[in-house]
Amino acid sequence: MVGKWSEFSNFREDLSLMQSILFENASLKWIDLENPTKEELEELGRVYQFNRFTLADNLEPGHLPKFESDVLISFLLVRFYGKDKHQHQNIVREFSHKIGVYFNENIVLTIHQKPTNLLVQAKEACLMKNRDHQKINSKLLLYYILRQTLLSYQLPGEKMMEKIDAFETIVFSDKSNKITLKKIFQLKREASSCKKILSLMDDVIKELTIFQKNPSQFQDLRESSQKYLHFYSQILDDIQNLIAIFMSLSNQKTNDIMKLLTIFSAFFLPLTFMVGVYGMNFEYMPELAYRYGYPICLVAMIAIVIFIYFWFKKKQIL
Repeated sequence: MVGKWSEFSNFREDLSLMQSILFENASLKWIDLENPTKEELEELGRVYQFNRFTLADNLEPGHLPKFESDVLISFLLVRFYGKDKHQHQNIVREFSHKIGVYFNENIVLTIHQKPTNLLVQAKEACLMKNRDHQKINSKLLLYYILRQTLLSYQLPGEKMMEKIDAFETIVFSDKSNKITLKKIFQLKREASSCKKILSLMDDVIKELTIFQKNPSQFQDLRESSQKYLHFYSQILDDIQNLIAIFMSLSNQKTNDIMKLLTIFSAFFLPLTFMVGVYGMNFEYMPELAYRYGYPICLVAMIAIVIFIYFWFKKKQIL
């Protein structure tokens, strides 16, 4: 295997591309490749006889988390949180980026398109917790890569909760018009995408736990993934409740406006009827020639208004 790594290193150097060795000891080498081309991946597959389907997965931007075990080398694909500036039809791509990981006892190879500090952070955490670097193996590195991937969802989740609290405060204040349903749905879109990824990550970690001979560390990862999954489920529930409250308050405002218009209509409808009747100006209308017709009509209109007002008061409409 060392000879093959040397062959691939020469291949990379011939193309004058960056090859980053993140960690190396007597029995293990961790190499990170950023944004390799299709041709490079094909050469990689030829040198190490990787499964061509897993190589294709590395080229597909929206591929979901998965795990495939093999006799020679296993493949793991994870997605860490990373919000893109552009909207995509595939919301998974909009809020996360993928890392492909090939690993066995002697090799850890990570492949990703987007720049990220996640792998460096995983390495630093591993070195800090394990002083004897010669004892670090591929399973330990894999544990810290997965751990750091899950941690990438913590801060975004906390920010979502803060936004929800802020929205709830504004919704019940006089500034509720500053919140639109679009803003709430954008938050729901993000939380839904993260929950979907975490759900698949939980399945992947479950498969990895079964695959490992000593699954205690990966069982800890499983507990962490379930914790984040429940956290985002709670966020989605809170967003759904916020949408329900927002819609309810919007309906209430609409009902208040309709109520006010109905009250005005109730006052003016009988008055409009009287004005309409006596505004017809037919030649034979006895009331038009009556001396006290006008003041009687005004008194009748005032009486109708007073009656309607007290009737509304009695019915507790006003």
